[in-house]
Amino acid sequence: MKTLLLLQAVILLALPSVEYSFIGESVPFYVYDGVDFTCLFYLPETYFVAVEEEGDEFDRVTYLDLSGYVRHGSTEKVDYEPVTKYATGGSVTLKHGIASVYLYSDENCSSVLCPVTASDTLFLYGKANNNGVYYCRLKGTAGTMRGYVGSEGVSIVLPDENVIQAVDPPASDNPSTQPPISSDSPYASNLSLPVVIILIVSLALPAFLLVFLLTGRKAKDESRR
Repeated sequence: MKTLLLLQAVILLALPSVEYSFIGESVPFYVYDGVDFTCLFYLPETYFVAVEEEGDEFDRVTYLDLSGYVRHGSTEKVDYEPVTKYATGGSVTLKHGIASVYLYSDENCSSVLCPVTASDTLFLYGKANNNGVYYCRLKGTAGTMRGYVGSEGVSIVLPDENVIQAVDPPASDNPSTQPPISSDSPYASNLSLPVVIILIVSLALPAFLLVFLLTGRKAKDESRR
């Protein structure tokens, strides 16, 4: 039993922890090209970003399927895992009778990436700097693209305010029960199963050998009495 509990503790230490930061008010989400930080869109308030690394001026974060930056101190770190981390309730739909709607590469809507058709699916990330422009993800026959759409020709529904709730901790009377790893957790896709297994085995094996040696020595001492 002691060996099992020890192995469970080692497994918990092997899994990386994730810290979340609360978006109290809508703040810019930046990308970095090696020279400048550029605002892609404004993060919706009452939701969260996952903090990857803190910096003096900018923190590296993830939001849904995007990696980017927020200004240090613009969001508030929390000591819990929220149930609802990211806004997924917003929507973008084409207005009836509109013949030409485009996905643009820039928020000025000057460089066309591709046309948007009724068969395409648009997901709303958030508002851009320019009024009436939104950053979106388009899934269509040509694959997945990200860019901007103007409010002309589309109907925009912004996500509702988040109902903030922490993930329930595991039951104290059952230490073997651990909370599941959410599919939208930033680290769920960072470590493959073979890598996790190697980490667990490499950390658990020395502990197991130590318990085995101590148990064997105790048995020998008792046999000599």
